[in-house]
Amino acid sequence: MILSVEIAGRTRRVEVSRADGGWEVTIDGRYVQVDVAEAGGWLSLLVGPAGGSAIAGPALHDDRKDRRAGSGEAGPAAATSYGVAIDDRGDGELIVHVNGIAIPATVRDPRAAWRARGHDAATAADGRTDVRAPMPGRVVKVLVKAGDAVTARQGLVVVEAMKMENELRAPKDGRVADVRVKEGMSVDANAVLITVE
Repeated sequence: MILSVEIAGRTRRVEVSRADGGWEVTIDGRYVQVDVAEAGGWLSLLVGPAGGSAIAGPALHDDRKDRRAGSGEAGPAAATSYGVAIDDRGDGELIVHVNGIAIPATVRDPRAAWRARGHDAATAADGRTDVRAPMPGRVVKVLVKAGDAVTARQGLVVVEAMKMENELRAPKDGRVADVRVKEGMSVDANAVLITVE
């Protein structure tokens, strides 16, 4: 999942994916491993280096707060524990409580903005409907061929973009009229991949 997160007027690009029983998070290009456990209405996050290749560092937290909290030396060597609670105010507006400190944040999913501009195949009207790439990427798998009968929400093509695989689905029941891509092919944002009629 790829998100845009704004905190204190600064927007960060955040990618989240499952990894080794936990989560791998990329914040503005920095990788961290995160283990999450629910604890009495709060989330307990253990944050540390991902595979030893990067650091949590300032991309994730303020080292001075760690020192005040008694975590000792800041830096990449050890994982750091955080108590987190999230107050969802709606429309992507959150108050995130980290170790008792309230931090206002705005979270946006770029795919939601793409759908809001009328590109969501699931909201298409009757007739020929183009299934388009939501962002630049590479076609990983084509799941149908021209002439195939498909049902609404059936997977048609898988596109990898920004290290995440996105399965694009049929907008409705119908027949595949045209397949314009093949596996391994690079595609631009908004490129027509498959047409369903």
